[in-house]
Formats: sequence, C-alpha cells, structure tokens
Amino acid sequence: MDNLDHRSFLLTLLVLVIVVYLIVGVVHAKKMTTCRLASQVLVKDQRICVFVGANGTQYNEYVPYDAGDCPRDYQCPYRPNEKPFDLKTIIKGIKKQFN
Repeated sequence: MDNLDHRSFLLTLLVLVIVVYLIVGVVHAKKMTTCRLASQVLVKDQRICVFVGANGTQYNEYVPYDAGDCPRDYQCPYRPNEKPFDLKTIIKGIKKQFN
C-alpha cells in the first residue's frame, strides 16, 4: 500500500508542476498586436518590411528578396509608446546599415 501512496504523491506533484508551468507561461506571454505595412525596402538580396502598430509599436522584418512582397498585416510584439520615429529616418538608417 505504501507503494501506491508514493505513486499518488508523485502523480499529484507532476500535475502541480504542469499547472504552475502553464500559469507562468500565460502570465509571461508576449502581447501581440496587428501591425500594418508602412514601407518595404529592397537592399541587395534583402527585403526589409517596416510595420507600424498600435501606440507607436514599430517592427522590422528581414526576409530574402525572392520570398515575395511583404504581407499587408503582421502580428508583431506589442511595444507601446516607443520613441517617436519618422519613417524616412528609419528607411535611411536601414539603407545605411547595408552600405
């Protein structure tokens, strides 16, 4: 009977660890937002997609040139109230990065 109690204890402990892991994962999950394509820049063999989302969220995605056009909408990490930006400045910075 002692063996059965030990198994029950281990099973209960395993379930508890899984529940805690799931709760921590939900709490620390990144918030995502829908970003819209603001611009796409072609530099050498790279296509850089510049996205803008809610509350000043900005996101750049680097993809191979032959992957096709950038998507119009993209789920990007929600980073509200980022430093204000000018799209032209971002594009110049990206181009400068590849020269």
